[in-house]
Amino acid sequence: MKPNYTSLGFSDKMGPKLRKLIEHQLSKDIYAYGLIESQLKFDWSESCIEGHDTDYLDGTVENFSGINIFNEKDEHIAEGWMEFIHEPAFHFFIAYWEFIHIIEMGREVVIKDSVGIPPHIFKKIPKQLQAKYKDNLLVDVCR
Repeated sequence: MKPNYTSLGFSDKMGPKLRKLIEHQLSKDIYAYGLIESQLKFDWSESCIEGHDTDYLDGTVENFSGINIFNEKDEHIAEGWMEFIHEPAFHFFIAYWEFIHIIEMGREVVIKDSVGIPPHIFKKIPKQLQAKYKDNLLVDVCR
């Protein structure tokens, strides 16, 4: 698979600040699953709208599927579907992987295939909001 860094797919409603924040947060999240790459590059060309949205910073974000990740050599290394939590009253926003798999030796390896907030993300939610999201806490993560 070759990357397409010019087409933004359905993520074209995100402004540069929002896209940079989300890519940073998704990069940190994928590192939590053990993917160690020095530079991740995002291909949004196949992104698809999957449900809810919110306005934040300089655009609108949805919980997109079809996000492809490449390394600095433009090798396809992962694909996923993102989710987010936005609590404007608390000035809180975080994006994380709802589903993610990596490509190892030409094969897809499932990293996370269950709906829910992983524990490492749940810990970042402000204490006063955790009760609201505790039923969405994912206990068992694939990797």
